[in-house]
Amino acid sequence: MTKASARSFYRLSARVRAILVLAAALALAAGAATAATAATAAAPAATAATAPPYNCAPNGPAGSQMVYGTFGDASAIGWAGNSQGVVACLGGSFWVDTSGPDGGPGSASTAAVTGTTYGYGVYDDSPTTWTNADGYLPALVTSFHRDGAAISITNFGDDVTIGGNAYVIIYSRVSVTNPTGAVISIDPQASAGLIPLNSAADAVPPHSTVNHDYAVPSDKFGGSYAYPSSSAIVAAGGFDQHFAHMRAYWNGQLAGIAQITQLPDASLINAYKTGFIYTQIIRSGDELKTGANGYDKEFSHDVIGILANLFTQGYTSNAHGLLNRARYVIGNQPQYVDGVWTYPWVWAIYLLKTGDLSFVKANFDTEGSSGKTEPSIEDTAHLIAADRTGPGGIMEETNDIDADGYWTIDNYEALMGLWAYHWLAQQVGNTSEASWAASQYSSLLTAVNKTLDATISANHLNYLPCSMTEPNTDNRCVNAEDANWAAPFLFGRWAWDGYLFGAPLSGPGISLIDATYSYGFSRLAGKLPANTFGGYPTQYYSTAYNAGYGEWGLASSDYRDQGILSYQFMIANGQSGPFSWWESQQFPNPGSPWTGTHPEAGNGSAPHAWGIANANMVLLDSLAAQRSDGSLIVGRGVPDSWVASGQVISLANFPTTDGRHLGLSIRAHGNAVTLSLTGDAPSGPVLFQLPAFVDNIAHASAGTVNEQTGTVTLGAAVSSVTVQLTHPEPAS
Repeated sequence: MTKASARSFYRLSARVRAILVLAAALALAAGAATAATAATAAAPAATAATAPPYNCAPNGPAGSQMVYGTFGDASAIGWAGNSQGVVACLGGSFWVDTSGPDGGPGSASTAAVTGTTYGYGVYDDSPTTWTNADGYLPALVTSFHRDGAAISITNFGDDVTIGGNAYVIIYSRVSVTNPTGAVISIDPQASAGLIPLNSAADAVPPHSTVNHDYAVPSDKFGGSYAYPSSSAIVAAGGFDQHFAHMRAYWNGQLAGIAQITQLPDASLINAYKTGFIYTQIIRSGDELKTGANGYDKEFSHDVIGILANLFTQGYTSNAHGLLNRARYVIGNQPQYVDGVWTYPWVWAIYLLKTGDLSFVKANFDTEGSSGKTEPSIEDTAHLIAADRTGPGGIMEETNDIDADGYWTIDNYEALMGLWAYHWLAQQVGNTSEASWAASQYSSLLTAVNKTLDATISANHLNYLPCSMTEPNTDNRCVNAEDANWAAPFLFGRWAWDGYLFGAPLSGPGISLIDATYSYGFSRLAGKLPANTFGGYPTQYYSTAYNAGYGEWGLASSDYRDQGILSYQFMIANGQSGPFSWWESQQFPNPGSPWTGTHPEAGNGSAPHAWGIANANMVLLDSLAAQRSDGSLIVGRGVPDSWVASGQVISLANFPTTDGRHLGLSIRAHGNAVTLSLTGDAPSGPVLFQLPAFVDNIAHASAGTVNEQTGTVTLGAAVSSVTVQLTHPEPAS
């Protein structure tokens, strides 16, 4: 499911591209050498010119002008809700957009993208690390060595009020450390426009560090006032002051959502935190844009997915404004109709987590001020019924996976929307609408199962096809590396999210989950590494949705940890910036100076907020998930290797129902696993269901054991249980 168009340069083979890049580099070097020789002969005393910063500029086609670095890298810095986030690239460079509110990279405007690249000529493409400060903060740190010195470049944004007006100011520090016994002289070679905040010498004494600090304004939160003067920015404080403010702000924001405090793989914790922060930087006020770069706009199904994750995490700041904006988007953005069909689902999550029944009632059957273009929850549910124009009463033909067809994903999204609406109608006390929704759900499920059964039987399939009416060999899913073979397993929501809301589940969408994962991964064997689902044309390595495609695995028998395994793949192989992923990713580029494995190119946006939302939602659900009947599911997607002795999983501030929050820890010791709960009591029974428990429970200190399903069911008043395993799990 991609909105991107591939750039022609990246259609070339990696070898051809490498040759072209090498040839260009040799030509540039030769030209530079000739110029240098001439300059030396003409003016031997002249100082060296400042080198340009590492490339970070719009490089895509008109109307979709994605910003990325030389090696396809891109990330973001800025502030929560800023009008336009700043694109950051490897090497300490960043792009400040000046295109205006209706322009910018990926805004779909045909106007030229305008802006400025800032950075430092001292960066030289030597082996580089690129990380988030403290592991997760939106302060990006580029570290490398040059001329015997260790150099780091740190860039971040801060919210600064000057003269009563709010701005985002980007702060930079070039830190030069001399580990030797002799003086080293390093000029940061700051690009024009960067405002010096201090006066530091280029000469660095032995065993010392010198910091060069700079600033530049980037955003006015939509204000029409002028940017402040350089002297006013200098007077507003230095790097350390603003770094401390930035760190305190984001840590405060993270404290308000579900916190993953300990995991056997700490990189997932940092990815989870960073993803939340990037989402806040990418958004513009209440507009939940998909990217600050690439997709600098709202898409209906993206907005629903991003908001669903925020509510699942317990983020409800200005939730009314966000929900009202989502209503506007689905009513005014016709590109993807499935955003309308899943609209009731995001309201159901909100009500479950908060208990805010009065706001749901106010919007249940009441449209916004613009009428049908701001539909009520009831309107969207009835649109589902009206859109059942496909053969046999299934959903209409759509372009929801960027090709026309009767897609399986659409039907499961519609089922999810109908059942969420049924649940909402029950909560608001509208029995007639609840009855109507249940009838429509049953009718659509019958039509879906009948149609899929016929397609599967007629074509002798052993998997859930991506089309309701065709085998995968007859559409875009014929390519094993096109990740849309797994589209229902994420964007369909139904098998897992429907279960969380108590929906009746039956048919191939349940019975073929394991078989479909097995089918898809078997087709990819020998073509792609394990735990990637493929990509999109023409970049078939992986996607920002890679972890999310593991969501339906939570409803399976054999692939319950797939979401976490595929998230780990993203972190190990797919980052195009620190915890930043392009929507679709090309194969790794071994020539990149950034240490590790990173795609050589990408399409869509990076960071990609919808992909991040799906990854963080499946991660959290794998650890703990709240059902609408009050029951709490714990550990359903935890890998077996995380149950080895000495491993710890812990959550804090996890939102359950009606504004309640709890903490939990899972500790493995020897052949025993202990679950402890703190905070508010659960609103129903606790289902402790580690995959390692299946046919492997010798004894539980409390609750009821079902060894076949691997479930220990605890009463809401029980705060601790120790489960003895028949066979302890070995460490990975």
